[in-house]
Amino acid sequence: MASVRRADEGDVEAVIALYRSVYGDSFPFREFYDARWIKKGIFDDDIVWLVAEDEERLVGSAAVMLDVGDRNDLIGEFGRLVVDPTVRGGGLGSALMEARLAEASPQIEFGFAECRTAHVGAQKIALRHGFAVVGLEPLAYRVLDRRESVVLVCRHFGNALRLRRNNPRVTPQVYAAGSVALGNCGLENDLLVEHLADPYPAARHEQCCELEDQQVYRLLRLTRGRGQAPEVFGGMRLEYGFLKIKAHAGRYLTIRRGQSVVGGLGYVCDDLDSKVRVFDLVACDDRARGALLELALARIEAQHDPAYLQVDVNAHEPRFQATLQCLGFTPVAYCPSMVYHGGERLDVVKMVKLRVPAKLGGLELVEPAREMATVVEDLLVTNARGVALDDVARRVGIFQGLTDVQIGRLRELAREVPYDGGETVFAQNSLDQALFIVLEGQVAIQLGSQPLATVSPGEIFGELALIDELPRSAAAVAVGRARLLVIRGDDFQQVVRRDPELGVVVLRNIAQTLSARLRDTNQRLEAIGRVDRLLESPA
Repeated sequence: MASVRRADEGDVEAVIALYRSVYGDSFPFREFYDARWIKKGIFDDDIVWLVAEDEERLVGSAAVMLDVGDRNDLIGEFGRLVVDPTVRGGGLGSALMEARLAEASPQIEFGFAECRTAHVGAQKIALRHGFAVVGLEPLAYRVLDRRESVVLVCRHFGNALRLRRNNPRVTPQVYAAGSVALGNCGLENDLLVEHLADPYPAARHEQCCELEDQQVYRLLRLTRGRGQAPEVFGGMRLEYGFLKIKAHAGRYLTIRRGQSVVGGLGYVCDDLDSKVRVFDLVACDDRARGALLELALARIEAQHDPAYLQVDVNAHEPRFQATLQCLGFTPVAYCPSMVYHGGERLDVVKMVKLRVPAKLGGLELVEPAREMATVVEDLLVTNARGVALDDVARRVGIFQGLTDVQIGRLRELAREVPYDGGETVFAQNSLDQALFIVLEGQVAIQLGSQPLATVSPGEIFGELALIDELPRSAAAVAVGRARLLVIRGDDFQQVVRRDPELGVVVLRNIAQTLSARLRDTNQRLEAIGRVDRLLESPA
């Protein structure tokens, strides 16, 4: 039976050979073939690096990284597991896990691991040793010419659960993932659902810029007295020092109003995995927060074109969650009692924006991971459909001038409804109060049996329902199979009450549309009048 011990300097070449025997020369994480990098990790006080030895031959390696998160978070990441193919199935993976737990347990309160979905080996080992499934990170890593999803598992140690702050306030989407995660951890579902959580105000007059060295002090002033828990967790903050952040490839974007810096967003970009992770956000007010999330994230997407964006969000911040959802993010994991702040531990929601097709087929999952995978896939499908609806909404005239967040709010109101050919969408003189956008097919507008117009994909009809409660002046009938987006008048009015600026933009656009129609009608009537006068005049 192999023996497990701490790695030392003499193991460096053997560890490299072990990785090469398992992954070959095409392994994308080239640092595992770098002797200096391996040696640095072995001597790092924040890494517990273990090896398994069988008859003086290295047959396994694994580690726990203790420098994840802030120092007082006491988080350990269990990873870097590799086992010689010739000894697999002999319990070596479990032996390495037991040894890591023995080394790390006294030092951490929250441990997690990301388990591959190409096979269930790591998932089974983690669950056998008290870890629980809390998420599925979809297509999170690039492996050769494809992307691979990972199952996120966690385990609590020490006082983690005793210090947990109860009753997180979450959006309905977060509730769906959080309920499964809490159940898997054996915890009571104490989540409070905030159905009406308002996103942060839309960005109108702010500008997004790179943080310049001479402006760091301005942003630091915004961090003074950061007493309340942060909205974002990421293991680095501006207070740690800009040079240290730069050493970890961290960058900052700022939001300005005029000449004043009113907020900043820190992020790291992993070109290897085409991945961006936001690690810090500081703002002077809610409007600056909204501008940061909308403008800074849009700039990051345009500049780096990442396949995967990740933000780890405070589970007690429903407005932050709602804003990210409006921008296309999906909750994919829920980590109970993950971080420490002010004498208590807080739950964390991992929210992801996937910018590649969400094709998750072929996942190898243990039973507890399947329910979570189903929830995450459903949320991804819903959000992917929403992104497509966003594209349609941006082409609709009455929505011109809305921000990304405002269009996201309308998307959450909308329902997609299919119609068969000849089916009535609404009847003449009906009191149905809804606006319709054609996604597929066509809809005929009729006055009695007389056709008035045909509405095609990307076009809108019934918009007057948003401003009056009068009976329909004409009927609408599907021409062949059609798919429509429906926004109810009552739902729209509720959003306008919470975001009056959105209502002003939409109603102004409707007024301009009606004005253009009236002008066109007047011109036609004038033309008809001129023809009539010519016909009536004597030769």
